[in-house]
Amino acid sequence: MSSEVCVLWAGDEEAIRTRMRRVVGRQRRLRHGVLIVLSLFGVLLSRAACDVPIRLHARTDPVSHDSPNRAESCFGDKLAAQFGQSDRTQSDSESRTTLSQSQRQSERPSHTTAAELEQVPTTAPIVHHPDRMIWDEATGQFVLLDTRNAVLTLVHPDEDQEPAWSRSHWSLGGRPTDLANWGSAILIVDEAAARLRTLDVAVWPPQELGSRPIARLPSRLAASTTDGTLMVAHRWNWSLSLMHADGAASEAEEDAARIQRSATDRAREFVDVQLPFPPGLLLPHPGLPIVIVADAFQGNVCAVQTYTGEVLGRIELPVHGIRGMIWRDGLLLLTCQQLHAEPTTAENIASGNVIENLVAEVEFDPAKSPMFRYRHRQELGLPSHGAADPSGIAALSSGEVLIAAAGKNELLRLSPSLQVVSRLQAGQHPTVLAQDHARDRWFLLEQGRAKVRLLDASGQMQDAAIDLRLGGTPGPADRGEDLFFAANRSQFGWMTCASCHVDGHAIGRLADTFGDGTTGAPKAVLSLLGGRDANPWGWTGNMQTLHGQIFKSLGTTMHSPVVSAREVNDLAAYLHTLTPPPPRRDPDNGVDLIARGRQLFESQGCQRCHIPPLTYTSDLTYDVSLPDEHGHRKFNPPSLRGVSQRRGYLHDLRAPTLESVLHDWAHPAGVTMIDSDLQALVSFLESL
Repeated sequence: MSSEVCVLWAGDEEAIRTRMRRVVGRQRRLRHGVLIVLSLFGVLLSRAACDVPIRLHARTDPVSHDSPNRAESCFGDKLAAQFGQSDRTQSDSESRTTLSQSQRQSERPSHTTAAELEQVPTTAPIVHHPDRMIWDEATGQFVLLDTRNAVLTLVHPDEDQEPAWSRSHWSLGGRPTDLANWGSAILIVDEAAARLRTLDVAVWPPQELGSRPIARLPSRLAASTTDGTLMVAHRWNWSLSLMHADGAASEAEEDAARIQRSATDRAREFVDVQLPFPPGLLLPHPGLPIVIVADAFQGNVCAVQTYTGEVLGRIELPVHGIRGMIWRDGLLLLTCQQLHAEPTTAENIASGNVIENLVAEVEFDPAKSPMFRYRHRQELGLPSHGAADPSGIAALSSGEVLIAAAGKNELLRLSPSLQVVSRLQAGQHPTVLAQDHARDRWFLLEQGRAKVRLLDASGQMQDAAIDLRLGGTPGPADRGEDLFFAANRSQFGWMTCASCHVDGHAIGRLADTFGDGTTGAPKAVLSLLGGRDANPWGWTGNMQTLHGQIFKSLGTTMHSPVVSAREVNDLAAYLHTLTPPPPRRDPDNGVDLIARGRQLFESQGCQRCHIPPLTYTSDLTYDVSLPDEHGHRKFNPPSLRGVSQRRGYLHDLRAPTLESVLHDWAHPAGVTMIDSDLQALVSFLESL
């Protein structure tokens, strides 16, 4: 009998399971697709004559009870039950089986319709850009998500071919932003539809089992095996959604019929928690019903109780750009950066006086007050060798730590005391480290080249990278994106454009970049989201073209060794793809108050400098009666699109909130408002 596809006739269930446990090998979905179709066709003909149920064996390697996803499987089945769509079973600890399509349809609730995903050929004219990656213990493969192109990639081992990995690509549609394991399912959050989608990737072709609505603008996703909580971060909504399954199920409850019972017996609805900052990374506590939430742009970190949604504690670190977060020996390790308002001279950059690339160690103990304590920080760069944009981080069993220096294209190995001991070249823009617990190995995503590298338990790179590219040819915007995240365009690799503009946005920090032709008067780092329409550029408006601003930034801020006209054009093309952030306030809420605020915006003369309805800015500079350190009073008005998503206002961040701009600093000059008018105007601005 073929080891690729094993058809088992119904009979003694224990005999079936014994037979299945003897089958060896791996899934060969892509390579043997034709064989699978032919085999199923023959079986279905036989079944039509005999009316005997069949099972298709989809995985033959053992799954241990000790797998970290074992408990999670129970919770995953519970969540799938909430959709009314879970139909996957685990017959025992050694074998996973997948029901035939005919049995799936008969056993699934009548209101459920699974949709097969559409395969994307490897020759498709798409510039593949996977930026999320997880290892799926249940199916023995790693799963990647290209959020820009809405493409899901499955890569599984195939030991009988060279290379030893098979891949397939699938179109998701919508605007997916993150994915996570949830027991026997893969979950995806979709920003466009504001929905949580459930996928079955253990069948061929993969299927979308269903979806459910969630709060607007979902951005990140995480799941806890400790208490069965699903967590969704909503970056632009400054909120966190929690759904908790009511305890771990017994193994008997993994039976398909019990999995499909009413969701009301298993899980409560999502609870939405408002946060004091836009959430980025999520990290469940390994032993407590707590999730650690990192700021998407600045250095805030808070702890949220997953049962109640209570924010238990918070620490504000003097850093920004938290791109990696793990637990190690009960401590939080964060990869981040710290910007200083020092002049961007070559000497200051090389000395780490402008920006530092760090791993930070934070103690967390919910029984203490305060529960967070900033314990240690370690610079990852050297004077002549920076470590721009530290991102993915992993703790090895040896106590050593791996960090992907995404901008520098290196994988850093740190000693248990967090000292850098080696720097290895790691392709282009390495960002994510994912672990295969069963085999104690790691995978490193090279986001810039759509490749994955295999690392052994000691963190050593193995063999060649797994190439995931599709048939698209990079255009100017694609090349510009590569440059935006490349540290080789800065002095000694200490920074990238993304170092100060995390995800293209503002970080609420000051920088002294010679933008006004002087030093000693640092200005706020502006958001680049929607910046294509913010002409002129710079706080003083002295750059009339975006190309001119890019050339100046590469030269006087980053001290790029080489600046070519093509690179400037490519960067401009990429910046043109960055749209303004959505408003923090839902424009459909408080319509009357927003309308009143719009009237005040016009009657108070705000539209003279911030011209509606497209850009809410203008191409002139204005005396705002708020001088900088050199007495300069005329500034370029920033666009008000997405103004509610900024962290500090005016050229030097002197106003922490929009209310402070209007009330404390009487901007625009000479205008005063009563509280009710102030509230209305702020509501209107927050709706832009």
